[in-house]
Amino acid sequence: MKKLIECFFFLPTRRDANLSDGELHQTDDLEWLDKQLFFLFEGGTLAPGLYRGSYRDPDTKQQVRDESYKYILAVPKTKIRQLRLLLAEACLVFAQKCIYLSVAGQVEFVRPKNHESG
Repeated sequence: MKKLIECFFFLPTRRDANLSDGELHQTDDLEWLDKQLFFLFEGGTLAPGLYRGSYRDPDTKQQVRDESYKYILAVPKTKIRQLRLLLAEACLVFAQKCIYLSVAGQVEFVRPKNHESG
C-alpha cells in the first residue's frame, strides 16, 4: 500500500472583491472542483461548516475577512505537484489571488501562474 500525505486547502466562499465581484461561487464551479478532485485524487472530503479567517491582502495591504470551505485529501507524494497545479487553476476559476494549502503541516500559498503579487 502506497503512503499518502494528508493535504488540505481553504477555498473562500466568495470571489475576491478586488479581482472580481465578491459574489458567491457558482454551483457549476464547485462541481468542477469536486470532479477534478475525484478524477485526480480519487476523492476528498469537504469538512463540515465554514472556516472564518482574515489575512492581509498582498496588493492592498488591507485586512480581509472571509469564510472558507475546507477540503481534505489523502495524496500520494508523486501527485502533490498535480494538486498545486489544480489549485493554481482553481485560483482563476474562483477568482482568488491565492489558495492556502497545507501539505503534511507545511503551509504554502498557491497562486495562479499569471499573478505577480507577492
